[in-house]
This record gives sequence, C-alpha cells and structure tokens, in this order.
Amino acid sequence: MAGRPSGVVKESYLSDMAFLQKRFHYVGLASLLAFIFLVPFIESTFAPRFIMLISIFAVALMGLNLLTSAYLFSVMHSAIMGVGGFSAALLSQPPYNLPFFITIPLAGIIAAATSVFFGLPSLRVKTFYLIFSTTAAHFIIVWILSFIVRGVPGTVVYTAPMSILGYELGILEQYYTFIIITILMAVAIAHIGRTPLGKALVMIGEKDYAAQVHGLSLLKYKAFAFAIAGFYGGVGGALWAYMLKLITIEHVSFELGWEMLGVGVIVGGLGSYVWGSILGALLMRAVVDLINFTVSSLASTMPWISQAAFGFRIIVFGAIIAVILILEPRGLAALLRKVKRFFDLWPFSY
Repeated sequence: MAGRPSGVVKESYLSDMAFLQKRFHYVGLASLLAFIFLVPFIESTFAPRFIMLISIFAVALMGLNLLTSAYLFSVMHSAIMGVGGFSAALLSQPPYNLPFFITIPLAGIIAAATSVFFGLPSLRVKTFYLIFSTTAAHFIIVWILSFIVRGVPGTVVYTAPMSILGYELGILEQYYTFIIITILMAVAIAHIGRTPLGKALVMIGEKDYAAQVHGLSLLKYKAFAFAIAGFYGGVGGALWAYMLKLITIEHVSFELGWEMLGVGVIVGGLGSYVWGSILGALLMRAVVDLINFTVSSLASTMPWISQAAFGFRIIVFGAIIAVILILEPRGLAALLRKVKRFFDLWPFSY
C-alpha cells in the first residue's frame, strides 16, 4: 500500500523514543483534544462535569500508577487526595486567601510530604504487608483531617471560588483549566517514566534486592515514588475540592482507595501511566454515574434500591475486575494497544 512502509523504520534515537511516531498518532491525538475542547459547546451540563471528574481522578491515578510500578501497592491514596483537597480549601480561605494557582501546587507538596512519611514502612514491608500498613495510614490520615477541621460543622470545608486577579472563573474557564492541568501532569509523568528514576522504580518493582545489588538506594527511590504519587494525588484532591466547592471526610472513603487501586490502576492498565490512568478514571466515573442514574430512575417504583446502591457499586466493580483480569491481565491499556496493533497491520495481520 502506498505510503505505508514495510516493517519498523527508525532513522534516529529521537524518532525511536518519540511518543508520537506515526501520522495516525498525531491525527488521533489531535481529534481527541479537539473533541475535549469542543464538548462544552456541544453539551454544557453533564459532559463537562463528567470530563472534569475524569481529569481529576486521572491525575490522581497517574501518581498511584507510578507507585505501583515499583510494586508499592497503596490503598491510602484517597486519603492523600483528602490531604490535597483540605489543604487547598483551607489555604483558599481567610486568613490566607491564596489563589488556586498557588494552593494547588502547595496542596500537592503537602500531600507529597504526607505520602512519604506514611510510605516509609515500605522499606521493610511490601506486597500484602504494605497494603495493611497503608490501610492503617488511611485511617490515621482521616482521623488527623477530622481533628483539624473538627470546629467546622459536619467536617465540611468550603473552597473559595477559583479566581485570577479578582476575576472569578466560570464553569467554562474551570473546565479548560482542569484540562490544561491534566495535560501538563500527563506530559510530566510520561517523561518521568523514561528517566533513570522511572527505570529504577521498574527495576525495584521487578526485583528490589537485585536493584540494591546494582547500587540503587531503596529508601531514596521508594521515597521518590511516594513523593510523586502523593503530589499527583494532592493535585487531584485540590482539583476535586475546587470543582465541588467543598470537601468533606466522606469524599475520601476507604472504599474509594480500593477502587482507585483495583479499578483505576489494575483494570486501567498497570504500568501505563497516562492512558491506563485515563481509561481507569473513565471506567470508575462511568460506572458510578451509571449506577446513580439507574438508582434515581428506579427509586420512585422501588424505594429499597437506594439503600442497596452501594452494594451494586461493589458488585459491579468486582465483576469488572474479575472479567478484565481473566481476559486481559494487563488492563484496558494493553487491550487498546492490541486494537491499535491490529489496525497498524491490517489487512496483513500475520
């Protein structure tokens, strides 16, 4: 076929390492970005909110995905998001009154420090034991957050509106702000994965004792992993607080931490920092919104269904995890790569 080279043709190292290597990649990414930026003009109520939620959880999952590449499985990530959300909300209020472009990175830094502190046991424990230690860390963090905001009725902290030099951002400006932040965070973590730090984390995840024999400091690199994961989780939590205009303890439940690890990372695609995280966030929010819509539609005829909604959520997520792990253990990102490879080779798939 004209214009389609036979085999893989790379003329330089830079072309071999490029994220976008074919015309299809450029066209596909440009089409996706154009669709995202045009969504508010097509549907201005549900779709922008849905995409903003995906961007929030995608940012948080990017950090958790990087953490799990070092075989550090954490279920305290929702609490880390809570640290970022409460930090941004408190810093946006008097007496600080800081703007969002300062509170969001500060929230990420505070969450990163928290993540490193509670991630230090990972030097001695791992796998199931690390899950237990991060479980304890989750409840400790939630208790501390509750203690800090106990003077606020119902542990609710309201977030000041997003504004620049006194101009309050509308929903459209907030939407584009969230998208830009998500793109910047995605580009950053994609490059981190290709640095010596990213390679070291993968090596530690494969065989930590072999990495130590090669001269890698486990404490140093695991601390870096928890710091990056915490920063991304804190930024995601800050964005969440700004979108909701408030943050409560109920938003950072223990179940959410398991959903982020099981559905967001493992089903989305473990090791796929960007696309796996985006697909995982998309699946998480799609299932939640679908269940909420179904329950609200049937609540008038079946009042009992509202009380069973949380059980439906667990059952659906459990079934999704089981099916994906059976059909494609490497997650939706690997499935997407298979589809892409099919069209790259079509019609000569052999």
